[in-house]
Amino acid sequence: MIRDPAKWFCMTPTPFKKDGHIDEDAFRQYLQRYIKSNIGIYLGSGGTGEAHSLNPDELERIYRIGVEECKGKISVHANLPEEQSAGRTLAHIQRAIRAGVEVVHTYSLEARHSIRPNPTELMGYYDLLLKDIKHPFVLAINNRMLHYDVNPAMVEKICNKYRQIIGIRMSDVRESYLIELKDRINWEMQYYVMLPGSISSLMLGATGVFGSEGGIIPKTVRQYLNFYDAGNYDELIKIYAHIDRFNQYVRVWGPPAVRWYKMCMKVLKLPGGEGGVREPYALPPEEEMQRFTTGLLKLGIPEINEQAKSAGLSVQSS
Repeated sequence: MIRDPAKWFCMTPTPFKKDGHIDEDAFRQYLQRYIKSNIGIYLGSGGTGEAHSLNPDELERIYRIGVEECKGKISVHANLPEEQSAGRTLAHIQRAIRAGVEVVHTYSLEARHSIRPNPTELMGYYDLLLKDIKHPFVLAINNRMLHYDVNPAMVEKICNKYRQIIGIRMSDVRESYLIELKDRINWEMQYYVMLPGSISSLMLGATGVFGSEGGIIPKTVRQYLNFYDAGNYDELIKIYAHIDRFNQYVRVWGPPAVRWYKMCMKVLKLPGGEGGVREPYALPPEEEMQRFTTGLLKLGIPEINEQAKSAGLSVQSS
């Protein structure tokens, strides 16, 4: 069987200066990490990208910088922050398209104060977003985060009505969700799953994987997909074990993922790492950062050790 190469996308961080402003130079430097490892990007995500802390002009600026640095080199997508209003989501869509991103990802309506859309209202939401815009879209499904279920039958109905939808991105869904979607949608569609547990999903026909891990260990996740594409499962399992150890360790400092993400950025002295997260959120005190650093270096992940040495940290030989 001939298999298309699996794709990898990463949620990009938004680096800040110590005064809280976006550090545009650091962001441009950081984007080079994805280009070097051939990893596509999701700009302005609500979690890792801290999009909910950005004003509209800042969000559009993030889109524009991503396009300027990366378009034509890697895939450049906008991962819109969740909203409770079709109007606010539509404004984000227009900003992203105006900035030149290739594909726009939209979540379904955010459920605040237990307000959850019924199927008619949810279809109405997508009607308002997509009826007049023909730009390529990906539906971002995150039932756990949104606190209500967008089932495969509803996804099929939306995709059937709006063929500018080219993909479905699934967070924290069971494998049967992917299987049912593929059974229901009999035209070309891209399916993206989260990296943890993705080996079986890739075998079941997922197009690729996404997550935040590639922002810190981009070469490692690129190896993971390269070994998958080559059918080298012995080496793939070894690399996946590194990724899983990394995830199990850093998740203690989340959610949100942006906290551990920027802890890693600071410890490894990556571009923009000194700026931390945007207030009122904050990185842990120095003592805890030291404990985090010690544990991170004990994971034995070659790429982490390589970056640590570049940052002037002492790494024990394994």
